[in-house]
Amino acid sequence: MTEYTVDGRTKASFGQAGKEIDLAGRRTILLISVGQRYHEGDKLRATVELLNRSGFRHVTIAVADTLQRTNYLELDPGAARRRALREGDEWLERNGKVLGRLSVPNDVLRWDEALQDPDYPRFLQQVKNAYRDDSHYRAAVDATIRRFIERMVARDPDVDTDEAFKACLAYLVEECPIIQPMWAYQGYDHVVYPQPMTEAMSETHRLFVAREYPGKGGWLSLKFKKRAAASPAAA
Repeated sequence: MTEYTVDGRTKASFGQAGKEIDLAGRRTILLISVGQRYHEGDKLRATVELLNRSGFRHVTIAVADTLQRTNYLELDPGAARRRALREGDEWLERNGKVLGRLSVPNDVLRWDEALQDPDYPRFLQQVKNAYRDDSHYRAAVDATIRRFIERMVARDPDVDTDEAFKACLAYLVEECPIIQPMWAYQGYDHVVYPQPMTEAMSETHRLFVAREYPGKGGWLSLKFKKRAAASPAAA
């Protein structure tokens, strides 16, 4: 099992956005991409500390584990799902002590639970329809896919880009309706994540959340920096 150091030297913030909005009493999603280093060790600890001092009323830790199955191009669908689910189990076990420091009322949501939510099918259909019929939305999704594929090719020049495109599209069509707009409909004010919104997610918010659920589904990008080292005591 992978080990990640927790040394207390990293501080997290929401950058300028955190200074401009009042987070007290809000419900938020802490979105976890299993396998990303910014959701491990000292950065996860710093995230928990930030959530504790932000005044949120409730935090749902959304573990997007089985969503990752579409990234395992070398595996058949059943094996890919089992691998992704196992990695989600391991993430929760590995990070249990850090998550236990969260003083805000909280719960854990696994990705399969979101997929089985009775609200999901109608939002999924909205996104599928938009990708089929709205050229602007389709362009935003495709642009996001191209960026994903560029990173994949940089890691593996022999990757099958046609298969990668299909896998990335499946990933986004599954991801976007849950994060935006299903969670907005369910009353979540913010999604906390270390990276900015993708073009696909931003356009999903614009189309399905901004007018329908004003004030919901806001995106809070985490910023990390090293704390200044303490000066040694004078001799």
